[in-house]
Amino acid sequence: MITNFSKTTKKDDIKLLVLIIAGFLFAAWLCTPPGNKFLQMSFWGNNTKFLIAKLTNNYSSTEYIFHRNNAVYLAKMYKNKDKALTEMNKAIETLPSFATDGELNTLYKERAYIRLMAKDYKGALNDFVNGGVKSGNLSFNENLTVAMLFKEAGNYKEAMSFCNNILNIDNTAYAGYACLADLYNSIGRYDISVRVWDLAIDRKRNNARAYADRALVKKKMGDITGYNNDVKTAKEYLPTINLEDSIIEETLNPKILMLSIRKV
Repeated sequence: MITNFSKTTKKDDIKLLVLIIAGFLFAAWLCTPPGNKFLQMSFWGNNTKFLIAKLTNNYSSTEYIFHRNNAVYLAKMYKNKDKALTEMNKAIETLPSFATDGELNTLYKERAYIRLMAKDYKGALNDFVNGGVKSGNLSFNENLTVAMLFKEAGNYKEAMSFCNNILNIDNTAYAGYACLADLYNSIGRYDISVRVWDLAIDRKRNNARAYADRALVKKKMGDITGYNNDVKTAKEYLPTINLEDSIIEETLNPKILMLSIRKV
């Protein structure tokens, strides 16, 4: 009886040791980059699916989607976007010959967003030009992004045309006025920037953000009374408004990659 008891205890000790080691390894894994383990496991899952597709010779028309999804996972997981760009390059290279121009344009624009996250403004602009500007296939918000990228490149004429595109779609659009005002702020023409915001407010009197942005321009001009009056009006329309919020900053320095995973 004592011998049997000793064998059982030894087995239990081994199981406990295995559990402790496994728990330690799991905790260590949780502490290693990337922080989002769900994305990491999804990334592994995508690669496993791709391996199975290759083994069954059922991947030629969808290989580019696997690479594209890998690029999105990597861009969201890591600050260094080089590996993500490598995968997106493979996606473009493996796009089937029968794919539409629209699909190629989409990949260019998606690569542009990854480059934008990496602050590669020149590369992002080139991809937007290839993926939407030439074909006229830009969304409402993409016009603002492209305008700001042209501004960063020093091409204010092109930047202004994309600002105007926004207002041609909607002449009350806050983004359009913010776009134009930022261009004039960039060259020190605060007086014209104020007039841009005057027009925005005239078109939409309850636009709290427009009052706040005009206030900041007036402050740069030394018009403290005008600044205080606009801040007061902005808070009357939106008490929780944050004067430091900036659609321009969010456009050039996005914190989140707004690309979803595609189904294969």
